[in-house]
Amino acid sequence: MPENNSRTSLFLMELIIAVFFFSLAAAVSIRLFVGAHKLTEKSTALSNATIWSQNLAEAFYESNGDVSKIAELYPYAYVTEDAVILFFDKEWNVLQEAHSDASYEALLVAEKADASSVYSDVKDYGSTYSGKAIKGNVAILNVKETDEVISSIPNDQDLVIVSYSVDTPLSQKESK
Repeated sequence: MPENNSRTSLFLMELIIAVFFFSLAAAVSIRLFVGAHKLTEKSTALSNATIWSQNLAEAFYESNGDVSKIAELYPYAYVTEDAVILFFDKEWNVLQEAHSDASYEALLVAEKADASSVYSDVKDYGSTYSGKAIKGNVAILNVKETDEVISSIPNDQDLVIVSYSVDTPLSQKESK
């Protein structure tokens, strides 16, 4: 009988070790799958943010920085005097109005400035600009964790997926 009891103990010990290794392998696998899922979400957000920021930049150049003309291209946009804001759900579908369940926000902020300050870096090449220019900033934000409409580009870089500047000089007629 003691020999039979030791076989049972040995079998139980082997079974416990096997379950432990399977549990460990399952935990590692789940962690890898979660990491891959987060990486896929981040990559998808970056791709869509890049596309929408390029769309807004092209609209900026096409309309010579005129916010009201840009707003005509995006009928669902939230528009202020100097900004155009688009809201997206988690699948990057444009929302018709500012919702608290918006996951992403596309923001284009434009302001009129002296061309000499906007193009100050061009002085290095021996040319200068005079008159006015429209200087804009395009940003795509991850607003999943916020409940408010962000109408200016935040300093918190954790919210910003893509951000860059755009500008266009105004003709003498438009400068006035």
